[in-house]
Amino acid sequence: MGIHSGENEFDKEGPDGKRIHPASLKGYFLISEANMADPNFFQTVVLMLEHNREGAFGLVVNRRSSLVLQDIMPRIQSQRSASSPVYVGGPVQQEYLFVLHSEMPEGHVTSDSATSPVEGVVFEPSFRNVERFFQDEEWETIPADDRPRIHLFVGYSGWAPGQLEKEMQMGSWMLHPATPRIVFHADPEQGWKDALREKGGIYRVFADSDPNPGLN
Repeated sequence: MGIHSGENEFDKEGPDGKRIHPASLKGYFLISEANMADPNFFQTVVLMLEHNREGAFGLVVNRRSSLVLQDIMPRIQSQRSASSPVYVGGPVQQEYLFVLHSEMPEGHVTSDSATSPVEGVVFEPSFRNVERFFQDEEWETIPADDRPRIHLFVGYSGWAPGQLEKEMQMGSWMLHPATPRIVFHADPEQGWKDALREKGGIYRVFADSDPNPGLN
């Protein structure tokens, strides 16, 4: 199926007390500091889908737009299309539609380009491969407990080689291993605070008090 999972060692402190980040941040959340100056990333959680010497690529998972699927794909006329929100994955190439979904029902085959950055989450760059789940008659045939969680994103977040590393050194982001609970959060506006709570420790205090949590 072309799916592989990212396995990264969680960041640790070195002998000098400085934070050592994993070589690849794939499968991690980037949690923005509270006073992030860039409005595209203010109080956002970014799921990292790729990170190597050529740059980095991810999707903001907690910023829901005012659009629904039918707004950007009017050819799909269904109640499901009219009620499925679209998220803003980032400021880059917002003419593209990307997909994150949970495990699919038996018999559904993912595309060869699909990847799984973390267990329970699949990144599908092709909407066409999940389009049938937005037809009402297809959706109704799936038992409620077996229905996959599917989130749609316009645009993505991208960094040139070395750019993300510099932002990490400046303390713009906090790291935390990604989890499906935050990716598919029922209340996206709470995603940033809940990601900090999930990180635990002093970050839980930051989530409830909103000071600048740039302590990484």
